[in-house]
Amino acid sequence: MKNIWVILSFFLVSTSLAHAKNTVPQFKDYPVKSVYTGKTAQLDLSDEGAKMFRTRLREALKEKPDFAGEYVITMWGCGASCRVYSFVNKRTGKLLSDGLGGEERQEDVVASKAHSRLLVTQEENMNENWEVESITTRFYVLDNGKLKQIKSMLERVKAE
Repeated sequence: MKNIWVILSFFLVSTSLAHAKNTVPQFKDYPVKSVYTGKTAQLDLSDEGAKMFRTRLREALKEKPDFAGEYVITMWGCGASCRVYSFVNKRTGKLLSDGLGGEERQEDVVASKAHSRLLVTQEENMNENWEVESITTRFYVLDNGKLKQIKSMLERVKAE
């Protein structure tokens, strides 16, 4: 009888772990308490990045929050196939220290919601002929002012 319980327990744990690996994070699982609707702060220029891109960031502050309750996501080009994403806080005017994109982190923000701390990005992985071989989808959660990656999924692209 004891062996049956051991086998059953092992099966249940294995099934749970397999399901957890295949589960896609959901926006509803990372809620914020509220979405900021107060007065928009002035852009905090104590950050070098904020000084350099102040015009674009000030324009972004005119928009409604679209991430984690009080951030506006903004993007600009940095060359061929290069984009930079920044997150500016409507309440404080400060930039999130983590940005995405650029030449080293070529991932694009593909999904966010004002009422959630979850952020979804994708990166195209190219071969030597600049053909997309796979796409990496990453899931981040804003935790204590930092983007923390919680999951990554690789999907192969079928050749045409």
